[in-house]
Amino acid sequence: MKLRLGPVLAMIAALVFAAACQPKDTRPGFWLSGEQVDRPAENWRFTDGVEEIFIETRTGYGLRHSTTIWCVELDGRLYVGSYDEDVKYWERNIARRPEARLRIDGRIYDVRVTPVDDSELDRRLDERYAEKYDMNEVFGDDPPPWRYYRVDPDDDDEIASG
Repeated sequence: MKLRLGPVLAMIAALVFAAACQPKDTRPGFWLSGEQVDRPAENWRFTDGVEEIFIETRTGYGLRHSTTIWCVELDGRLYVGSYDEDVKYWERNIARRPEARLRIDGRIYDVRVTPVDDSELDRRLDERYAEKYDMNEVFGDDPPPWRYYRVDPDDDDEIASG
């Protein structure tokens, strides 16, 4: 029996490419894979023990872009944040198109991500982030300012299918 290397090499290349598509630490990726959740979470408290989640957005040219981010639950709702003066790539994508996908503990959630524009809520989220993440250890004595985004269920399946 002859072993045909072409299909074997193609399969190996596809597996390597697929593995490279997932974000890791500060390295971004493309599409997220995991178990698709049909119903949105009613309470995001289960994320309290999750250090890092993944967010997948769409670029202006239609490709998927994913990266790792931090999250907190407050009053049953999920919020994600971004720090520093520079607006991150995923934030620019969200400003253009708020539909996104989150991967949390191997599960994929279709969501809509919108900026928080409430100074009292910002203050509460600062406190919540400080409770969950040791900001002084990560950033020193002067943590950078944060921007927060509320995560809501997305009833439109466009990001998942389109």
